[in-house]
Formats: sequence, structure tokens, C-alpha cells
Amino acid sequence: MNSAKLCQAFLNNTPIEGVIYSHNDFVKIVSGEHEGKFCSLVTVLQLTPEPLFIAELESGFDVKVWQSQISASGL
Repeated sequence: MNSAKLCQAFLNNTPIEGVIYSHNDFVKIVSGEHEGKFCSLVTVLQLTPEPLFIAELESGFDVKVWQSQISASGL
């Protein structure tokens, strides 16, 4: 799936194999540079080696986070 179609599918909440979160999900970053911060998922950029998201931090800044770096259960 090309990146434009991938982004549009994510925005439309179309199921994407391997992606466990949806557009605008509010999650906690549990590892990496922004560990402990909360964010909303804006879009997905790629699927391999794992889903990579652009997420908007509560401060308003956008960051890139891997799916393995975020959790909905930590809220």
C-alpha cells in the first residue's frame, strides 16, 4: 500500500493489518525519547518493520513513535 493510501485508510478508520490503534486514539508513550508523555495519533507513515505513527503530544508538537512505544493501557 503506498503512503497516501495508507494515510487515507488510517484517517477513514479502515482496518490495516498489523495496526492496533486508530486515528485520534489517545495513548501513552511507554518507551523512547518521549516516554511518559501522552499523545493523539495523527497518521501512520509506514508498516514495516512495524507501524510508525505521527503523534501529537499534549504540548501540540508532533513526534514519530513506533507502535511498540505506545500503550492505551497506561491511561
